[in-house]
Amino acid sequence: MKKIIIVILSIVIAILSIIVYNIYEYNNKKIESQKNNSNFESAYGKEILGTDVISLINKAIDNNEKNKVEKDAKGTYIENNINSIKIDVKFKEMDNVISMEAINSQGAVNFAINFGAATFKCTKLEYHEKTKNIKYMYFEQI
Repeated sequence: MKKIIIVILSIVIAILSIIVYNIYEYNNKKIESQKNNSNFESAYGKEILGTDVISLINKAIDNNEKNKVEKDAKGTYIENNINSIKIDVKFKEMDNVISMEAINSQGAVNFAINFGAATFKCTKLEYHEKTKNIKYMYFEQI
């Protein structure tokens, strides 16, 4: 009889431990997501300088590298529906949109020299449906 009670208590403790661990992990992921999102959300709808745009691009690239987001043959990050971030920039004097990878390949220093004092506005912000992490930002030069 004592063995049965000990086995049942062990099973209950194991189940409770698993539940508590999963809640803890979920809360940690939620806090990490909110912290990561706040870095990017702070630029939404506001006029910011080109130096801030290049900082956000660098954060997005670092985030993609840290999360091992794959690239296609052209070196563009492939959306993974979890934690990938994509940033596009529309310049006044150009008709097409430039990706963060193209800007990065030309060099952050060149961007800062040429557009550091220019004003940009984030007009589009999208989230991954599954994780609610930021997935896309669109900046327009003002």
